Amino acid sequence: MSRFSLINLGCPKNTVDSECMLGSLAQAGLEFTPEPLDADICLVNTCGFLDAARQEAAEVFAELVAQREGQGRERPLLVALGCLVERAGGAGELADFLSAADARVGFADYPRLPDICRKLLAGESHSTPTSGYAGQTLPKTYLDWLSRPRLRIGSLASAYVKISEGCSHCCSYCSIPLIRGRRVSRPLKAVMKEIRELVLAGAVELNVIAQDTAAYGLDWGGEPQLPRLLRELRRIPGDLWFRLLYMHPRNLTADILEEMAADERICPYLDLPLQHISDGLLKRMGRGHGRKRIEELLQQVEKFLPDAALRTAFIVGHPGEKEADFAELLEFVEAGHFDHVGVFCWSPEPGTVSAGMADRVAPEVAEERQDQLMRAQAAVSARRLKGRKGAARMLVERQEPRGWVGRTAWQAPEVDGETIVTGVKGRCEIGRFLPVKIVRTGTYDCEARRMKT
Repeated sequence: MSRFSLINLGCPKNTVDSECMLGSLAQAGLEFTPEPLDADICLVNTCGFLDAARQEAAEVFAELVAQREGQGRERPLLVALGCLVERAGGAGELADFLSAADARVGFADYPRLPDICRKLLAGESHSTPTSGYAGQTLPKTYLDWLSRPRLRIGSLASAYVKISEGCSHCCSYCSIPLIRGRRVSRPLKAVMKEIRELVLAGAVELNVIAQDTAAYGLDWGGEPQLPRLLRELRRIPGDLWFRLLYMHPRNLTADILEEMAADERICPYLDLPLQHISDGLLKRMGRGHGRKRIEELLQQVEKFLPDAALRTAFIVGHPGEKEADFAELLEFVEAGHFDHVGVFCWSPEPGTVSAGMADRVAPEVAEERQDQLMRAQAAVSARRLKGRKGAARMLVERQEPRGWVGRTAWQAPEVDGETIVTGVKGRCEIGRFLPVKIVRTGTYDCEARRMKT
């Protein structure tokens, strides 16, 4: 029996792909091993969105090659998959990041992955001819493949559910439409079947993801289908959490917020990647809205979900960002709207509109703005978290010497802080909800005490 290993890089959307790969290979009779050097073939699911991610992938391949050569072996064979494969196909200057891989497999060939692995192990070569999916949609065979059984990574209690693939927005800085193509939504029936199966397998937190979850179903004829999906979720019985991630401000409507407010199991948590607040910068970024829309949206959130936790992301140093633009952004952050903020320095992504723009900001200026914005947000995060002291529920994820660690409804997996329960007598059940009282808070993390039920 041939053995395979997998290294997953990148975002939760990549994680779903990796779980589908693991499931398809296991079903095909290959044996999984967590140690790459114990495998005959090692898959590396890459991210190609930013230069830092491409550098990470190159470093992973270089380390695997060094370990393999250090033992005088020809295996494991190293197979590159994921966004960087498609990105390098459409931007040849990025191909060097994958030079150490023995083979490359693009999205279209994911359904044939077991057969491809067997052929590679038999000495045949393989490389998916791809240049990304700019102006296209991923093939239906890929969407069907997403509905196959998955071999889960990480906590069985928390799962990601991908409801669409690709993006139809035209943000000038973003390469996602070049990599994964235009938005194509998965059938509602397939999504609900997957969610029910995940719940039966022990998942109690279902994190709904896409490039823009609020745009789910728009490609079916112009009518948003996320409210319909939320109504279907509400019909699933059980003590569960549903969490929505990655919603573009253009598509987040009052209907969506109203459906979220209708079931307390839908976490009052909104992930809104705003990118900037200056009208001039939002226009240059191709966001399709201005500051007025953002402010109206925040008012709607306050109306329907007054205690919601808000996460966003901003880009600093985009071409044309003046001192006045950044000052406006800084003032907006200091106003204290958000619990969690990520700040990224703009980088020229090959093939994007922004990469051809003049008026670039010096990298050191962008980095200083990043630091300044994060310092301002840290104070806001600490203040907002302090206001959440009191009764709460947390999902228990693991035990450490200091106590039981988990997350509350306002802490999304991997990107936000954690909550630790100390002084517990007896055991807590991992993968279940625990009533707690938040007694101490920091900038992002909380300390709690167990409450009697």
